[in-house]
Amino acid sequence: LMNSLSQEEKENTVIIFIGDNGTPQQVAQEYNSSRTKGSLYQGGINVPMIISGKNVMRINEAENALINTTDLFTTIANIAGINVDKINDSQSFYESFSNSSFQGREYAYAENYLNATIRNSTHKYILFSDGSEKLYNLIEDPLETKNLVQQSNLPLSDSNEIIKNELIGKLQEIKQ
Repeated sequence: LMNSLSQEEKENTVIIFIGDNGTPQQVAQEYNSSRTKGSLYQGGINVPMIISGKNVMRINEAENALINTTDLFTTIANIAGINVDKINDSQSFYESFSNSSFQGREYAYAENYLNATIRNSTHKYILFSDGSEKLYNLIEDPLETKNLVQQSNLPLSDSNEIIKNELIGKLQEIKQ
């Protein structure tokens, strides 16, 4: 697509290609089919995005920072030359176009009906409407197969308890 543009058009164009909300069951090979599109698991909420064009200096690199689709509002404003850091819940990731050490959001939140999830850079907490809960270490368990809350009859480790409480607190703050 970029190769079809003239040099003048390239100097004034940014293309953002983003997937829909999750991977359909028919094509989700890594994920259990109940953990794809329409779920709060990574297969349902983690979507690909490709950005190319003016001021995009990072070529063929993956970005691991937490970014929410709402962040497109502020980012596109920045691309257009409007200097804002935040619009409502939108936080710009424009800096990531050229900075591989970009930090992004501290938390990412999603909801589905009465269920909700929140994650930070390492862990993810899911609260279901029936009160059941799940906590995953996404670094050690990216496919979310080991629920740390129900892993054994033993209580969570101190560090996991702290992370869980931090995520619950942030989730409650967002939902108010």
